[in-house]
Amino acid sequence: MYSLLQQRGSPEGMIIAVFYMLMSSLKKILIIDEDNFSRVCSAILNDEGYQIRLAVSLEDADRVIHNGGISLVVSSYPYAQSFLKSKKFRGMPTIVLSNELNDDLIEVMKNIENSICLLKPLDFERFKYIVRGIINGYLNLSGGNILA
Repeated sequence: MYSLLQQRGSPEGMIIAVFYMLMSSLKKILIIDEDNFSRVCSAILNDEGYQIRLAVSLEDADRVIHNGGISLVVSSYPYAQSFLKSKKFRGMPTIVLSNELNDDLIEVMKNIENSICLLKPLDFERFKYIVRGIINGYLNLSGGNILA
């Protein structure tokens, strides 16, 4: 599409071409959460300029990740428990959102090497800072991190 628009040579065509190039370079975030909260996360992260993909099941998540380009997963505990416990996805940078801290969640977090857990209600500015840090590579996660 870029080459076709570039060949046209019009300023509008060039603007559209640049827009498509920028959109293709945006970082993609997969959200695995309940419908209501995924809308909130999606809106916040869209406003920050990220492309958002939604999944409601392990199969959906697998399909989205298989298609490539996912830079970060934002998931809810216990809603996405099967995803979080799956060895298949353990290397993905993951933010886990939870209403409470319990022994099972602590064990899950210990087994996800590139993760951080945030307790709800979220401080949205802190959430955006953490997402930006992970996406841009200046916040390195070691796993098992839990922030209140």
